[in-house]
Amino acid sequence: MRIRRAFYNRKGGIRRMRYPFPVINVGNLTVGGSGKTPHIEYLIELLRDEHVLAVISRGYGRATKGFRFADHQSNSQTIGDEPLQIHRKYPSIPVAVDENRVEGIAHIRRTLPETEIILMDDAYQYLQLKAGLNILLTEYSRLYTDDRVFPWGNLRESVRAASEADAIIVTKGPSVLSRMHERSIIRKIKPQAHQQIFFSHMRFLPIVPFNQAARQQTFELKSVVLLTAIANPQPLISYLKERHTEFQQLTFRDHHNFTPEDIRKAKQYLGRSISPYKAVIVTEKDAMRLDNDKLRPLLKDMPVYTLPIKVEFYHKYKEAFHQFIRNYVEKDSRSQAIH
Repeated sequence: MRIRRAFYNRKGGIRRMRYPFPVINVGNLTVGGSGKTPHIEYLIELLRDEHVLAVISRGYGRATKGFRFADHQSNSQTIGDEPLQIHRKYPSIPVAVDENRVEGIAHIRRTLPETEIILMDDAYQYLQLKAGLNILLTEYSRLYTDDRVFPWGNLRESVRAASEADAIIVTKGPSVLSRMHERSIIRKIKPQAHQQIFFSHMRFLPIVPFNQAARQQTFELKSVVLLTAIANPQPLISYLKERHTEFQQLTFRDHHNFTPEDIRKAKQYLGRSISPYKAVIVTEKDAMRLDNDKLRPLLKDMPVYTLPIKVEFYHKYKEAFHQFIRNYVEKDSRSQAIH
């Protein structure tokens, strides 16, 4: 990866596609999630009232190839779980998938020429293009500076690649950020002169019924079974353990496609609980992979809820981040007008 990046970045090297309009990339160095999709959703919320947006992703885990727009027939197999999640939460925002992001962006602009801003989900290692703004995420409890390249660690590439980021967001912090830990992390990351650093955390929202069996329940849950396949379920596990008398977990690798056997096992776990006030809880991303014709009948009599999450920036960073994004968008939008 270091040699590959050097070939793209050196003078006279491989040409990287650049755009005269705002392209914001949210990525990371770590194998597994750092909160990329929730931060894309945050940017959508921030920008959608004043700009025409579109989102592009590779569509990790899908069974298809090439360019696709998300539509009402899309599922996790055709476009991937994360693009499907974004599409269902923001149906008015075009969401596309293409392993070739250069061709994908060209397709979006041809089809939807009114598009003003492209948001790219997880393209930090996609070197064929150079985003106007690169946002690098790193987890509060798993900083890339404390890690090593796979297979000795969980990094996709060397920490040197962080130098290409315009902003670094330390994600999934505690509800209250201590000044001591904040300073310690900034010292470890050592942001360069051109880089801004921000801190965010995740807020869990009230659970939402996923199926009819859950919608029929009117009581407060006492016992839950967590069924999940995300990169780092520990914050979710801690949150649910604090709030429920009985807690069981059934966890799989990130982006795991749930099978009928997984559902039967979750039902067995649920049957172990003696409390009548019980249900299965999944993340929004997991729910995208449960919603298919093969699994839906098996879930019919089992109450399932989704637990949404939302990104929040700490008070001292929130307005600074908003202004940082607006400044970039205004600058590149002026560039587009000139072209």
